[in-house]
Amino acid sequence: MADREYVLSVMQRLHTKPPDDVLRKFSDDNAGIGCVLKYLYDAERPVSAGEISRFMRVSTARVSVLLKKLREKDFITCENSIEDARRLIILLSEKGRAEHLARQERMIETFSRIIDKIGAERMEEFILISNEIKKTVSEEIKNSFME
Repeated sequence: MADREYVLSVMQRLHTKPPDDVLRKFSDDNAGIGCVLKYLYDAERPVSAGEISRFMRVSTARVSVLLKKLREKDFITCENSIEDARRLIILLSEKGRAEHLARQERMIETFSRIIDKIGAERMEEFILISNEIKKTVSEEIKNSFME
């Protein structure tokens, strides 16, 4: 078993700057407008605001705010459904498609620079270790509540 002092040291360092804080910036950038753009791009079809809300696991009010911002930038078009006038149908515009692809390229360039600095081998090791930690934490939490 790990030495108590070492465990406390690890806990303190992780508490001070958890790895997810570092990576959260990437997910936060994609949590709003970027997430909606990606969803619409991947869907390749008109979708409803409700579908976006369920996918993002956020309220329809939050989605409405995002859709308003996207409409203001001409990234999407919205129209009422023919079948149900209460249902809003969202389509990705060409400008929105171009914005999604530009965001994707910036993300690829950013990760490329990170990998170049850290090294591919260490990046792979980080991913493996992170997944092991996540799995172990999940098992520990599950076991704690089963007792």
